[in-house]
Amino acid sequence: MSKRNSVHEMVDALKTIGPMTETEVFKAAFGYDRNNSMDSNKKYADMIRRGMKKGLISRIECEGLGKAKFLYYATRTPESKDIKFGLVECSAALDNEWANESI
Repeated sequence: MSKRNSVHEMVDALKTIGPMTETEVFKAAFGYDRNNSMDSNKKYADMIRRGMKKGLISRIECEGLGKAKFLYYATRTPESKDIKFGLVECSAALDNEWANESI
């Protein structure tokens, strides 16, 4: 039986690691490297778009990322149960600030 992937796995990766390109999100969340795979990218690309439509994921346009044009980041704060485990809240402003520093 195949594993069902979830938009929330992408959101978790973005909350943990921070802003990433689309390819980096796929690698971090699912171990999928679209540059070295014979499988289609469509499933994961559709998944990241669903996350954006739901407001869980957002993106900013950046220069200097190579072929990538956008950095994706988690837009919602963690649930209260996550906060008591010491996870840091995520904000779009902080993600944008980090993205600009890394360029």
